[in-house]
This record gives sequence, structure tokens and C-alpha cells, in this order.
Amino acid sequence: MERFDLAIVGGGPVGLFAAAMAGLHGLGAVIVESLPQLGGQLTALYPEKRIYDVAGFASVTAQDLARALVDQAMHHRPAVRLGVTAAGLAPQADGSYILATSQDEFLVPAVLVTAGLGAFTPRRLPAEGADRFEGRGVYYIPPSLSEFRGKDVLVVGGGDTALDWAWEIAQHARMVHLVHRRREFRAQPGVFERVKGLHNVASHTPCELRAVLGGETPLQAVLAHLEGGADETIAVQAVVSGLGFHAQLGSLKEWGLTFQGAHAIAVDPSSMATNLPGVFAAGDIAAYPGKVKLIATGFGEVGIAMGPIRAHVRPELKGALPHSTNLRAMADRPQV
Repeated sequence: MERFDLAIVGGGPVGLFAAAMAGLHGLGAVIVESLPQLGGQLTALYPEKRIYDVAGFASVTAQDLARALVDQAMHHRPAVRLGVTAAGLAPQADGSYILATSQDEFLVPAVLVTAGLGAFTPRRLPAEGADRFEGRGVYYIPPSLSEFRGKDVLVVGGGDTALDWAWEIAQHARMVHLVHRRREFRAQPGVFERVKGLHNVASHTPCELRAVLGGETPLQAVLAHLEGGADETIAVQAVVSGLGFHAQLGSLKEWGLTFQGAHAIAVDPSSMATNLPGVFAAGDIAAYPGKVKLIATGFGEVGIAMGPIRAHVRPELKGALPHSTNLRAMADRPQV
């Protein structure tokens, strides 16, 4: 059975930064990621969306940020297991754990859970016929945004996800039709104002997508006006769902962790420690009073957690982490 100093459950942005930090401070880590590639939601859900709230970037695409984080993490040579899920966590007499995955097992003294919201599946569009065109006109995860160049696209939803997609798609499309079943949008005011100011975005409220009809594109999107009036049919080349995703934490619920709500693990914000000795959490899955769910917050939580993790794994090194400028030899070691 392989042994590592730290198992990182989740290979999204926070998990990748954790792998880099662990390597920087001399800990051998393994990343366990259920998706077939590293990057988490950045690469799986919205690779071409731009991110504006990460330090050091005026804006950066999700895929470029993921690529940079992967490069940073791999510089420290963590082990990586892709397409596998974390299953059981069995405590051992010496205080370590056997972490069982869907493929193998590891012996680790410490675990850092950075699983975000867990495994995710899209909220299905309730419109008649939407399932017939999934992947060929109806999208839950949009293809390359260049696919929408010069086209008419319908985006469904009224939250941040829908408004973000409307903004990004509008940079390429001829027209974006934004459909929401309430009169008021739920997105943050700044996001809505930005989209509303675009000349090629038309809002349809309160409306819902009743049906998607047609053979090949253009599709016929049938809109129901919820405050009366006849149904309206719009010809579009694509329908994009902005209704979000269902998250599932799977076996993590069986580890004995204390949860806050359905999808968040309660932690001590001074250490990011959970109720299980040697088990920590960071990123969107970690919960404490005043928590703000941002990638930047997750990066900071990794910094908070690394000292206690290092002290737990190597008690002889207990104390403050060395400053990064004192670790130049380790940071500059050649890659393999």
C-alpha cells in the first residue's frame, strides 16, 4: 500500500494550490480527482468564461487559470489519480488513515478535502423536447464560445450562472435571448446591469421555456408568457441552460464529518480542521461563520491549513511555516 503525507480530495483550483503548497513545504501529496482531468469546474463546466476576482489577473479565462495552477502543482511532483472517487476513510491505531478510492488505497496521516460542491449534475430543462436536442443545440455545458459566432442563442435562467453565460455568449452571438420565469433577476446587481446594457441581449420575463421543437437548427423555442398572452416562438441555433447544477458529496457523508447544511463541512477557521483529527477542508466545501465562497478565499484557506497539516504530519516541525523566500532551493528544484 502506498503511503503519502497528505491526500488531497479534489483536483480543482483549491486542491491544485494545496498540492503546490504541500510540495513547497516538503510534504508528499496525492491528488484524488473524480473527473478525467485536473481543474475541477474551471475546466469541466466553463473553460472559456473569464474570471475577474483572482489576485494578479485583471481577467483570466477559467482554462488558463486551471492550466497555470496545474503547472504550479506539478512542479512539486504530487501523485495524481484521475477518474477515481474517494470512498472509505478508515482510522488506524497510530492516528493515520487508510483512504480507499474506487481503484486503490493509500495510507496517509492527513487528508485535505477540497471537493468544492462535490460531484455535479446539471438541473434539467423542464421544456418539452429539450432532451431530444441535448448536445446538438441544447447545452448544459456550452461548447467553445466560438461555436455561437453570428448565431441567435437562448439562455434560460435568472441567476449569476445564466447572466454570466449571457454576457460571454453575447460577445460572439448575433443575438442572445435571456428567458427567466420571474420578472426580477436573481443575479448580483452589477452582473445584471452589465448584461442589460448590451445591445444584442433581449430579456423575456416573466417567461419560461415551454418546448424545443424542430428537426435540424434553427430550433423553435416556444416561450410561455406567465402573466397572460399567447405563447411566443423564437428561432434560435442554440439553447443554453443557466439553471445550475445539483451537487452530491457521495461517500464523504459517511466519514463521520460534521456537516453544516447539506454540502459543507464545518471547520475551525483558525486551522481549517474538521472534527476528525488530521482531516482538514478548504474551498467551497468548508463552512464557518462569515465564509465567502470565492476561489481567492479557498487559496487563503489552504495557506491557513498548511501549518496545522505540516505540524500534524511532522510534529518535529511544529511552528510557523517558513517564508517562501527561504524555500528557494525547494521551489527551484528541477521538474521531472
